[in-house]
Amino acid sequence: MIFNIQGVLAPVFAPVDEKGNINFDIIPRYAQFLNNSGINGILVGGTTGEAVTMTVKERNDLLEAWVKTARPLDMKVIAQIGGVPLPDIVEMAKFAQEVHADAIMTLPELYYKPRTVEHLVSYLAVVAKAAPSLPLIYYHFPMMSGVDVNMSEFLTLASSRIPTFKGMKADLGVAVQVADQLAADQRIFIANHQIAPAVLMGHESSIATVTNIFPELVQSIVEAVKSGDVFQAKIQQEHLNRLVNIITSHGDFVPSMKEAMELVTGIAMGPPRLPLLPLGESSKKSVADNLKALNVKTFSP
Repeated sequence: MIFNIQGVLAPVFAPVDEKGNINFDIIPRYAQFLNNSGINGILVGGTTGEAVTMTVKERNDLLEAWVKTARPLDMKVIAQIGGVPLPDIVEMAKFAQEVHADAIMTLPELYYKPRTVEHLVSYLAVVAKAAPSLPLIYYHFPMMSGVDVNMSEFLTLASSRIPTFKGMKADLGVAVQVADQLAADQRIFIANHQIAPAVLMGHESSIATVTNIFPELVQSIVEAVKSGDVFQAKIQQEHLNRLVNIITSHGDFVPSMKEAMELVTGIAMGPPRLPLLPLGESSKKSVADNLKALNVKTFSP
């Protein structure tokens, strides 16, 4: 199995209407915006995509819509299928294979949490078996999942037990820890906006929420580091840090980022789905004002 997904990917938001229903009509414009901005791969159903607030049918329908839209644009699609009971994950893994997603990603079991490497790998093996033609990526997010086993031991065992296992979405600390264990077709997708230090350490693939909003800036940081212009990379990374800080200082991460997406790109993602709550009007205004103060061109308000 050849795994050729790499580089800067966007974990797409869930487009939602005012009633909380998935707004499929937004997807073509959204995909075209990312593609025009040089983004050639997406993750559907991640934390940014609010997948755990959806039914299995909604998740499958959303994935199918993204695959159909992304394929003519030559964009890779990874389906995050975790966060629900195992039978549902197996069902979504099979569906991802049927609609020809390019890979699947999964969280660990979130209630009967795996406490050992053996338990976690055994769980992932069941998921992988449901979609044997698709590469499998593990979503390591202990802050939300509560699962934090030894990642070096995990990578060794998963690589030996699961033929389709191709790496993880994780933070830079994990990437550095396991770097010397990665096979040629395995990689760590950096999960946050600390792009410059990650690329400096040899990890240029990422799946960060800010890529949706500032795709050119994220890619510019990658290229600055790769070209050896560390000073420029530092300046741009500091600017990205400031942008993230002002966006997320007024509310929960996903609602804040969805608001910023509309302000910066003009593409309305709609409100977050329950149990997440939208930003209040004063917070929305503060985010808009702070973005303008950093010379970011915004749409109304």
